[in-house]
Amino acid sequence: MCLFVLIDSRLKPQKIDLEFMQWLGEKGIPFVICFTKLDKLSKTERDKNITFYKSELNKEWEELPKLFYSSATKQIGTEEILSFVEETNKLFQ
Repeated sequence: MCLFVLIDSRLKPQKIDLEFMQWLGEKGIPFVICFTKLDKLSKTERDKNITFYKSELNKEWEELPKLFYSSATKQIGTEEILSFVEETNKLFQ
């Protein structure tokens, strides 16, 4: 249905993650990206890392997959993610 690729927002783009997403695209596997651990960075650092990540993805992709931003500790993004899962599940009922 749709794979969630979890990316630690504290890290710069990792080669293995970029290669994995490229492979998913080549195989036609739908996926979204979920940046995790937002609570571990300042807003400035977080925005810088995510912008850099998007820039790296844009080198290979015409259109970025849907992006989510989350923190399990502070419950950031929970509603958006659950809503997406619910809407996606309806497509397959």
